[in-house]
Formats: sequence, C-alpha cells, structure tokens
Amino acid sequence: MRRRPEHKKIKICPQCQSDRLIFEAGLITGQVYHCLQCNYVGSLILEIDAPEPLKK
Repeated sequence: MRRRPEHKKIKICPQCQSDRLIFEAGLITGQVYHCLQCNYVGSLILEIDAPEPLKK
C-alpha cells in the first residue's frame, strides 16, 4: 500500500494572512486564536499547505 506524502500545514489569519497566530483558549468555547499582527481574535482560521523548500 502506498502512503501519501505528508504535507505540512500552516495556520494563517483570515484578515491579514499572517502566520503569527497564537492559541488563545479552548475547551467548552472551542478553539480561539489571536493574530499578533492585526489583533484578530476568533475561531475561524485558514489552514493551507506550507510551501516546499527549494531543493538545491
């Protein structure tokens, strides 16, 4: 059986597309993130494939 190559995911802010997010809260309220660049606070974030490093 072939395995799919695993792609690293990064989380980005939906307002400013920065990856400077920190986990703010959890448990009953669900996951809440805080963007250090634009001060967005919320549970909606974008998760994208990380760009692959250039091979020499």
